[in-house]
Amino acid sequence: MSSKSGYLKVLWLLATVLYTPAVAMCLNFEVFVPRIIPILLTWTILLLVPYVIFRRKFLYVIAATLLFADGFINLFHWIILKCPLNASSIFVFMNTNFSEASEFMTVKLTPLLLLLIPLILLFIKTLKSVPNFSFKSKTEKIVWSALWIYMVIFFAENIINNRFVRLAVPDVERAFVSFFDESRAFKALKTRVLYDLDAEVTTDDPTLVVMIIGESCNRNHMSVYGYERETTPRLKSRDDIMVFDNVISSNSSTLNSVMNFLTERNIGNPLPIDSCIHIFDVFHSADYKSYWISNQSPIGLWDNGVTNLAQNADVVKFVNVMASSSMESTTMKSFDENLIEPLNTAITDEAKNKIVFLHLIGSHTSYNKRYPSDYEVFKGSSDNKQAIIDAYDNSILYNDFVIDSIFSLLGFYSQQHPEVHVSALYFSDHGENVYDEGEYAGHDYSDKIPHANIEIPFIFWFSQSQTNYLEEQYDFLERDTSTPYMIDDLFHTIIDLGSISTSCLDASRSFINSNYDASRKRLLEDKNYY
Repeated sequence: MSSKSGYLKVLWLLATVLYTPAVAMCLNFEVFVPRIIPILLTWTILLLVPYVIFRRKFLYVIAATLLFADGFINLFHWIILKCPLNASSIFVFMNTNFSEASEFMTVKLTPLLLLLIPLILLFIKTLKSVPNFSFKSKTEKIVWSALWIYMVIFFAENIINNRFVRLAVPDVERAFVSFFDESRAFKALKTRVLYDLDAEVTTDDPTLVVMIIGESCNRNHMSVYGYERETTPRLKSRDDIMVFDNVISSNSSTLNSVMNFLTERNIGNPLPIDSCIHIFDVFHSADYKSYWISNQSPIGLWDNGVTNLAQNADVVKFVNVMASSSMESTTMKSFDENLIEPLNTAITDEAKNKIVFLHLIGSHTSYNKRYPSDYEVFKGSSDNKQAIIDAYDNSILYNDFVIDSIFSLLGFYSQQHPEVHVSALYFSDHGENVYDEGEYAGHDYSDKIPHANIEIPFIFWFSQSQTNYLEEQYDFLERDTSTPYMIDDLFHTIIDLGSISTSCLDASRSFINSNYDASRKRLLEDKNYY
C-alpha cells in the first residue's frame, strides 16, 4: 500500500468529524458558530498524536470513537432542539424522569433523526480504514510538525487568555464542564440549612398565602385571556379574581424559572443558588408554617433541584406516587385534583400563619395524559398537529376546573374564618409553544425564545379581609391589568403577600407594592428583551 493511499484513509475520519457541523449549518445557520470547525480539527490532531507516535491501531480506534461520540451527541441535540448541546439542556435532562423524557421524545420524533445514519456509516468506514503514517518522507515530517505547532499555539493562546473552555473546547465537552461546575452548587443546596433572617409579620391577624404554580401553561390558549375556544369557562365566569395579561416568565424551563422566583436572585443577578436567600428562609424566620405539595415527580435521573429547594418547607408532600418506578410511571396518570385534599388539610392547620405552595403538573407533555376522559372535549381531528393542539386545549380546560376548585375551597374557608387574610396567586412557571410560533410543540427553543414559551397566566384571588388589608396598605387593587411584570421577581411579591417586613424585600420588585417599578426592562434567558 502506498503512503499516499494510506493517508487518504484519514479523510473518512475527517468526514466523520465534520459531518455534524455541516448538518448543523443547514439546520439552523443563524445559531451555528463557525469556530467549532477549527476547534474540532485541532482536537482531531491532538487525539491522533498517540497513534502517530506509537502506530498502534487501537489508539486510532480510541481517537475515532471519541470523535464520533462527540459528533453523535451534538448532532442528536441539533436535530431535536436546533442548537448545540449546552449546560441548560443537561440540567433539564438530569431533572427529568423517564416518563417526562419519553413524553418529550414522543412530541419531538422527527424524520430528521435519519440524519444520524450517515454519521454511523461514516464511523464504521473510518474504523475499517486505518491510515498509515510512516514518517518516511521529509514532507510528512514537515506537515506533522506544522500541525503540531499549530495545535500547541491554538491551545496555548486560549489558555493564556483564560478562555480555553469557552473558545477551545468542543460543544459537548464545554457543556458538561459547565454542568459539573454548576452541579456542585445544587449538591450544596441539598444539604443547605435554613437561614435566620430579620423578618416579622406586620399584622396581628392570621394570614394564609397559597401559591399555585402551574406547568407549561400558555395564557394564549385560555379563553379568559381571549382564546377563541372556551377552555377556561369557570375562571371566565368568576367575578372575584384579578387577571393580569402582561406577565411573563424570564425562563423557558421549570428548573431555571423556579430557582429564580423562589429566591432573591433574578435573571439579571444570578446569585449562587446554594448561598442566596430562599423564600423558605424568609417565611421560617417570620414564624410561618410552610407547605410544599406537588403533583410532579420528586426524583429525576439526577438529584432534582426543585425538590432540593422544596425540602426546606416544614411539610413536604408529593402526591404523584402511583408508580413504583420511572418506567412504570409512563403508563400512569396523576391528575392535579389530587392536590385539593392535602391543600384542605394544610389550610385547616392550627398554625396562625401559613404559606402553601401547590406545584401542578398542569399541561406538561404528553398533553393527553393531563386530564381525565371527561375533559376530552376537543377531539376528532385526523391531523396529528390539530390532535396535539386539541389535547393541549383539553389540558387547559381541566386546569380551569382545578384552579377554580382551589379558589372555591379558599372562598369557603375564608367564609368560615373571616379573620384570616387569605391570598392566592395562580401563575405558570413558563408557557408552551403549541404550534403558535413555528411548526412544533414544546417549550424548548434554539436562539430566540418564542413568546408562547414565556407568556403565562397571572391570576389573583383574595378574601375580603385580605382585600381590606391591601386597600389599607397599597393601591394594588386599582392597578391596570396590563401592568408589565416578570416572575423572576416573584420572591418579593410573595413576601408582601405574607405581610412580612424584612430587609430582603425590595418594594420596587413587588408587584402588589405601591412602590413597584413597572419600568424594568424585561431581559430573557436568551439575552433578548421582551
